[in-house]
Amino acid sequence: MTILSSIILFLIPVFLLFLSLTFRYASKAKDEQEKKILLKSYQYSAAVFPIGWLLIEIYYRFFDNITIDVYRDYMILLIYIMFIAQGVSILLLKRRNPSNVEAR
Repeated sequence: MTILSSIILFLIPVFLLFLSLTFRYASKAKDEQEKKILLKSYQYSAAVFPIGWLLIEIYYRFFDNITIDVYRDYMILLIYIMFIAQGVSILLLKRRNPSNVEAR
């Protein structure tokens, strides 16, 4: 992996984490529709970690043993993917009509 691709892989989750934090603490977040968007984005991103962890465990138990360093790297990658999922879901839900977003 080149240095440029490593930097890009690091900056995308950081940008989307920044987006979700600014969205959460902005004055817009006080609006009821914006709270629904935030709750919906949490709902979408919360499913990423357990599903990814399950896939890692299935790979570890049935296909190939992995070292603790690789396991740790996969966990960090799952956290990055969770931030990406939350940021992308906020972007997509903001583009939609906010009145169609329902919090469960």
